[in-house]
Amino acid sequence: MKFSDLNVESKIVEALSIYGLVEPTEIQIEAIPLIQKGFDVIGQSKTGSGKTAAFAVPMLEKIDERVNKPQALVLSPTRELAQQIAEEFVKFSRFKRVNIVCVYGGVSLEPQIRKLQRAHIVVGTPGRTLDHIRRKTLDLRNVKIFVLDEIDRMLDMGFIEDVETVIRALPKEKERQMLFFGATLSNAILNLANRFSKNLEFVQTETHVSDTLLKQCYYDVDFRQKFSLLAHLLKKEKKNKVIVFCNTRIEVDLITRNLKKNGFFKSAAIHGGLTQARRNRVIQDFHAGKFQVLVATDVAGRGLDIDDVSLIVNYDIPKNPEDYVNRIGRTARAGNKGKAISILTERDYEQFQKIMVYDLPIERLEVPQIKRLKFERDGVAKRPRKKKTPRTIDDNQIYSSYCL
Repeated sequence: MKFSDLNVESKIVEALSIYGLVEPTEIQIEAIPLIQKGFDVIGQSKTGSGKTAAFAVPMLEKIDERVNKPQALVLSPTRELAQQIAEEFVKFSRFKRVNIVCVYGGVSLEPQIRKLQRAHIVVGTPGRTLDHIRRKTLDLRNVKIFVLDEIDRMLDMGFIEDVETVIRALPKEKERQMLFFGATLSNAILNLANRFSKNLEFVQTETHVSDTLLKQCYYDVDFRQKFSLLAHLLKKEKKNKVIVFCNTRIEVDLITRNLKKNGFFKSAAIHGGLTQARRNRVIQDFHAGKFQVLVATDVAGRGLDIDDVSLIVNYDIPKNPEDYVNRIGRTARAGNKGKAISILTERDYEQFQKIMVYDLPIERLEVPQIKRLKFERDGVAKRPRKKKTPRTIDDNQIYSSYCL
């Protein structure tokens, strides 16, 4: 099947073909016709399955280019994801006269205000979008389609009140179309969709990456071996692009710093504590292959859409099982193979057990013989204690317990 078989507008089909998008994915085949017919849609599909095009393509068909007012609004949980969605809209509308504006915090309001005056489609984060609504710099009276992308993550991050406030500022229910997309769907999401939708259709495709493409495994180690094992794996695997996930900003910075001190110079950190300009540069450089290892938190990593990531390392086990699914969804994309490795310590057992509820094929591997490396914090090297030392809690253990 091709996009033309879905009765997609020829200008959009031509633009899609330029970027190698000729045959629609399963979520696109299921969702596009429903959206074209005006149904409210809630779509669940694995990360990297083409959800953005599933709602972007029919949305572009519904835009009246003669009306320079916002006619469609897309909310996403992170700045990076909002930018990437906006870029996709720009690609797909290459042969149409549609103005796409991306709004997010951390940058000046004034340029966004000027662009919003002639916007057809607005893509934004909840906080900054709500800010524009309250300032009356974003006019929602002509909005016909509203999309909540990565709705699962949006609710996890505590945006539910902002989301509901934005929805209440939209035109009346009968005058708008609501679209909800995510990799996982909870009862809270279903309740939200049912409260604000009129003729909801549910679309669900494969929610996990195929076992033939993604290999999942884990190592069970003493927490003092974690960094040494990470360095060993990065040398052994020799993958193209690698994302290492940590649970905190502090841990991301520490791991990145120690990787560079141990010879992994093509490493970089990304988390919410960096400026937007810095985060943009990191993502651009990672795309361009200027460095190999990206160390990230879940918030920053959720906005990454990079097709050639071949290895995911869970240096810290995520607190929520849904975050694990989203992390491993960063690899094995677009039909490529990938690998996901988790590094467990005793304190991770309870969290990892929750992940195993998904019945994922995760293989346990024996810890190899590895060289113990120094792990430095604040410029001070912490020497590992000898095995025969009595089990007392030293400063390194206290710090690790706090950060990990």
